[in-house]
Amino acid sequence: MSFDVGEVLSQAGQITWKHKVFWVFSALPVLVSFLILPLVFVPIISMGTDSRGNPVIFEEPLFIALFIVTNVIVSLLGFILYALGTSSVMLGILRSEEGIGQLKFLDLFNDGRQYLWRILGVMLLISLAVLAIFLVLFACMALFGAVTAGIGFICMQPLFIILYPGMMVLYVIIEQSQAAVVADNMGVVDAISRGWNLVKENFWRFLLISLIIYFGLTFLTSIVLLPFMTPFFFIPILISNSQIDISAQSLVLLIAAFSIIFLPVMALVQGITITFMKATYMLVYLRLTRGSKSQPILLEAVPS
Repeated sequence: MSFDVGEVLSQAGQITWKHKVFWVFSALPVLVSFLILPLVFVPIISMGTDSRGNPVIFEEPLFIALFIVTNVIVSLLGFILYALGTSSVMLGILRSEEGIGQLKFLDLFNDGRQYLWRILGVMLLISLAVLAIFLVLFACMALFGAVTAGIGFICMQPLFIILYPGMMVLYVIIEQSQAAVVADNMGVVDAISRGWNLVKENFWRFLLISLIIYFGLTFLTSIVLLPFMTPFFFIPILISNSQIDISAQSLVLLIAAFSIIFLPVMALVQGITITFMKATYMLVYLRLTRGSKSQPILLEAVPS
């Protein structure tokens, strides 16, 4: 089967706008970033600065260790929340295609959890495979570079150019594999096999729709986020080129204020864009496996 790119993108846009509850699930990884703000800014502001104007907290090994550990925990939590959000959003898109009009947050949250571990399994297994490939590739590059006294590194630089389209194709495989988990109740290995076969058989269609999504969303999000990101670039320049005597603590307060404004906007933008991407790739999966007329059948999940 095939799919019409325009129809898929149009339908994905309608689903994204109609079911705004999906935005919350898609924004969960960004929202968890708020947990880091108090850990970073509160100690810096409360403990003051030394005689050189540098925050005292940066001289505390305990704080540095705590900051690193917290970042690791938040990153893992964000990874899990991304998988949970993916499960719930893809389940919601599937139900939307079935004609279920009103989709509630708690229903999607509770029902989406049954796919969580398989979604995580897909992400982990593909990530490990890619990591192994990269380790072998860089080992070969290091050996080739050592044998040729560094000339090999220069000769192999063009290989990095293909990494970008390669990562795009990899993302599509992950999306189609996750769609197989939710739509067809597949296990991890079967879902990855289904995703790989679909991308292999419809490579150019996937490449086209991925390029449209990538450049389109990049352009739109840049327009929205650029005004909020501008202060982060120009504040240090203005301070260094002016006669204004501003302490490090005051600079931290200023950056914290802009961060409090920027992160909710970032969460909203990510909620919309990720939902649109998930909707697009789920619809593509359904069109390729069921066609545009037939309705998908929601199966009960097997124990993960």
